[in-house]
Amino acid sequence: MRTLGSWDTPNGPTFNVSFSDLDEQLRFLRKMVSGPQVAVKDSAGHTHMLGDFRSHPQIRELALRILKSGHVPQRDKKAQALAIGQWVQDNVYYVHELPERFQTPLETLRLGAGDCDDSTTLICSLLETVGIPSQLVCMQVDGQWKHIFPAAIMQQTGALLPLDSTVRDIPVTSVTNPCAWAQSRGKAVKIKLA
Repeated sequence: MRTLGSWDTPNGPTFNVSFSDLDEQLRFLRKMVSGPQVAVKDSAGHTHMLGDFRSHPQIRELALRILKSGHVPQRDKKAQALAIGQWVQDNVYYVHELPERFQTPLETLRLGAGDCDDSTTLICSLLETVGIPSQLVCMQVDGQWKHIFPAAIMQQTGALLPLDSTVRDIPVTSVTNPCAWAQSRGKAVKIKLA
């Protein structure tokens, strides 16, 4: 991993990073959610510790607020996961980034905006802070890695519950599977999980 540039924000730096391959990028994003923390140098040579945002008190407080204010049934992990995904869809504006930047879940909250990887790390951090395991699902469409979305792991069945918050016209609560949707449109789809 090589840092190409960084921008200071109130919640730590946002990075323009070059990865050696997709697997390295997915490991970085997984560490943003559940650690261990990663030392990343900004363009000025300063080291910042990033990662394990599921343990951050602000992330935990927000997850609890989402569940309590939405009157989500206790112990209903599916309803909790859907409520978290829907909250992010309703409150985080999707923007396509060029060049790609990696911001922390706290910075995504502060900005109220981000791309698919930013929404994914935020949703996964929110899920995991309330005991719902998550997966980052990276999607290859017609031979190009194009999209990443979060999924909650339903512990009783092991099934993945897609929580793609980047599609504005389809509510997260309708449980649209981006992979199945792309395949229904004749696209060739592969996935990698992190």
